Amino acid sequence: MANKKESSRSRTALAIVLVSASFLSAFLLAVFSQRGSDFWVASIDMAPGHQIVTGDVNLHHLDLDSSSPIYLGKNEDPLGLIVNIKVIPGQILSTQNVSSSSNSIAASAVPISIRAVDLPDGIQIGEAVDIYWVIDSQSGEVPVDPVLILGGVTLLNVDTKSKNFGTDISLTVSIEETQVPRLLGATTHGRLVIVRSHV
Repeated sequence: MANKKESSRSRTALAIVLVSASFLSAFLLAVFSQRGSDFWVASIDMAPGHQIVTGDVNLHHLDLDSSSPIYLGKNEDPLGLIVNIKVIPGQILSTQNVSSSSNSIAASAVPISIRAVDLPDGIQIGEAVDIYWVIDSQSGEVPVDPVLILGGVTLLNVDTKSKNFGTDISLTVSIEETQVPRLLGATTHGRLVIVRSHV
């Protein structure tokens, strides 16, 4: 009889422990699922100078912990802001990567023309590219090493229609205003070669 009472008590105690554990786990799940906040995340590729419009960004619930103050949260409206750097889909918008005025962006869209063979196949608008200045040595001349004119510039536009005919291709790149004379100066002699920054 005593054994039955002890067995009943142990089962009751075990049941209480299990019920308490289930309540505790449900509470902890509820607490941890509420951690974090909603932040604006890019849904498309955006080049420097792009003005954010509806559909360019979406809200995602993220737990960024102590780094959350440097990102755009739900209470901040990103529409109309200007992107300062290249932004890719899935990237969280940082307060350092956007600005409220295009005047704060010291960037220019510069058109250039290059030979069709000097552009990598399959290059896409929005990619970061390096631009090299190449001098073709004539017979008897000392070869000149290629010079990196600009690195990591954003490709804004590519007119590849003429590439099939082996003629020149028109490009537009986004560069800092201070670098415009350097790039244009390189077009007066020699040729420009576009190189993918990352492959």
